[in-house]
Amino acid sequence: MKVTVLCGGVGGAKFLEVLDRWNTQHGSPHELTAVVNVGDDFTHLGLRVSPDIDSVVYRLAGLNNPVHGWGRRDETHRVAQEVARHLPEVTWFELGDLDIANCAMRTHLLHEGHTLSEVTARLASSYGVGVRVLPVTDDPVPTLVQLPAEGSDPASLSVDAPGGQGITVLFQEWWVQRKAQPVPLGFVSHGAGEAHPAPGVLDAIAHADLVLIAPSNPVVSITPLLAIPGVRQALTSTSARVVGLSPLIGGRPVRGYADTCLAAVGVESTSAGVAGMYGARQEGGLLDGWLIDAGDEQDFAATSIGQRVSWRALPLIFGQGNDEVIAAAALSVDL
Repeated sequence: MKVTVLCGGVGGAKFLEVLDRWNTQHGSPHELTAVVNVGDDFTHLGLRVSPDIDSVVYRLAGLNNPVHGWGRRDETHRVAQEVARHLPEVTWFELGDLDIANCAMRTHLLHEGHTLSEVTARLASSYGVGVRVLPVTDDPVPTLVQLPAEGSDPASLSVDAPGGQGITVLFQEWWVQRKAQPVPLGFVSHGAGEAHPAPGVLDAIAHADLVLIAPSNPVVSITPLLAIPGVRQALTSTSARVVGLSPLIGGRPVRGYADTCLAAVGVESTSAGVAGMYGARQEGGLLDGWLIDAGDEQDFAATSIGQRVSWRALPLIFGQGNDEVIAAAALSVDL
C-alpha cells in the first residue's frame, strides 16, 4: 500500500517514526512518502536551514535529539559559542555543530545548482532514511507573520490594515526569537501562488492508497502545503482516503504554539475546530476520516463536523505504549 503523509516538523517527524517502525516490524508492507512543509526555511549565518525537513530526516535516521525533539543527539555547540562571542545579536537561533555541517552541505549543493528535493533525497539517503522525503516545493515560499505594531490595539487591526499599522517578520523570528508572541494578525505564504510542486509530490498524492495528514500545526505546517498550486486539488480528487490526526489533546497542543496560531486565524482550539478547518471531503474539504484523542470523544461527537466525517477516538499521545495502536488506526483504510 502506498501511504503519503503531509507533515511539518517535530510532531510530523514523530508520527512518521511511529509509522516507519510499525511498517518495519510488520515486514514493510507499505511504501511511505512524506511531503514536508518548507515555509519555515530561511537563511541563517549564510546557511540554508530547512527545520521541518531536518526534523523529519533526523528522526527517521535515529539521529534526533530526544530531549528537544529537534536538532541532533550528542550535539556540541563550539561554533555557536564562538559566534556568540562576536555576534551576540544572531544567537537567538542556534545551530549545533552537526546541524551546521548538515546545513552547510545543503547550502553547497544548492549553490552547485541542485534543487531542494534533490538535496533532500541525497542527504536522507546518506543518513540511511528509507522513507521517501519530499519538500512540497523546490521554490522559496517563506511563511511571513504579520504582527501588530508595538503599542497598537490588535483588536482594531486586520491583516490588510491600511497605513502599514503592522509589521511583518519571518516565521522563525516570531516562533523562536519572540516565542510566538504576540498573537499575529495573520500568516502569508509568500510566493506560494507562483511556486510549483516539487517533482513527485502530486503523483504521491494522486497515486496513494492512503493519504495521512500528520498531527502537525494546522496553520503554519499544513496550510502552507495546501497553498502550493495543485496540492489541495490533488487531495480533493485523489481516490485514496484522506485521514487526519488531531494535533490537539484537550484543546492544547502537545508541544509548540498551535493554539496561538489557531487563535490568529479565528479557529477554535479543539479537535473539532481543526477538523472543521480542514473540512469534510464530501463537502469540498479534505477529510474522509479523523483520529482524535479518547479524552475529546464526548465533545467531538456533539459537533457538526463529527457527523460529517468518519472518526475514531484513541489515546493519541505518542509513547506510553500507544504507538502501535496509533499506527494501526492511522493505516486502517476502513476508518
